[in-house]
Amino acid sequence: MVLKYKKVAFEISRQITDGKYTDKLPSEAELVEKYNTSRNTIRNAMDALFEQGLIKRVQGSGYFVNVPLHSDGYFMNIAGKNGLGSLGKRTIIKSKVNALKVIPAGKEIAAHLDCDPDDQVYYVSRLRFSNKDLVSLEHAYYLKQQVPYLNKEICEDSIFSFIVENYDIEVTNADEYVSVYSLGENEAQESKQPVGTPTLKIEEINCTKNEHPFNYSNSFYFQKGMTVYMHINNSLS
Repeated sequence: MVLKYKKVAFEISRQITDGKYTDKLPSEAELVEKYNTSRNTIRNAMDALFEQGLIKRVQGSGYFVNVPLHSDGYFMNIAGKNGLGSLGKRTIIKSKVNALKVIPAGKEIAAHLDCDPDDQVYYVSRLRFSNKDLVSLEHAYYLKQQVPYLNKEICEDSIFSFIVENYDIEVTNADEYVSVYSLGENEAQESKQPVGTPTLKIEEINCTKNEHPFNYSNSFYFQKGMTVYMHINNSLS
């Protein structure tokens, strides 16, 4: 069961993405009335949006939509797990599935997913496009114990949206590793790009709310002007 503050946070984030909120958000009192909930619930929802970098807090003035420093080109908010798009606008992405099959996890993937090498995983390779521009090549593995079913149609759309809606999985924790990477022969063949093409590689492990990994992936991004954004709240300082 999704907690009330998360539902409120999701609804506000959707309205930011849809352009309903572009500057100052309603006051806490107005949000309490709008969502028929407590002030603590609203504050928890605002904390969640702040942690994802979607809003900023100005003492004495309230909450405001966070405007990115770089608004041109492709933009990815890693903390929000929302894929490509500015903080207030989502980029439409289409996918072409190169491969979809069930395979044993194997030693390497099992180590990432904290499972046995013989456990089954869905392997998905897909190219992702914005209009006709190649955005990325993605290799992803989904633990079948957690994600029982995927098909080509699902993989052509948002796999994460399907998983959240159908398998009651909340993506609450993730490890992200960002590096500069030159394409190898197999990746170059899949993406139809020259061997050695420089890309931005994002390697990630996504976990459920009980801290167990269900997804491991490598994505290779080809845009020269792409900005990766993450809000940092250093509570230990």
